[in-house]
Amino acid sequence: MPDKKWKTLILSDVNYQSLLAEVSYDGQFLLLFDREQGHNCVCITFPQDDGMLGVRISLSEFVAQLKTSAENLYR
Repeated sequence: MPDKKWKTLILSDVNYQSLLAEVSYDGQFLLLFDREQGHNCVCITFPQDDGMLGVRISLSEFVAQLKTSAENLYR
């Protein structure tokens, strides 16, 4: 059963190469996905304290770092 607190809002036409998707949890905006650099290059951007978007990060690099950090916590 999916957690209804998670929401994804597609902000551009799904056929458009530079697809954007906004992800929120319990009504709070968490991050923005985009593939502005091509279909196979998904990036994420987190909001800054001032409400603007911060640095774009490669999703694959971010996931790898999350896995590494989690593995270190399990030690």
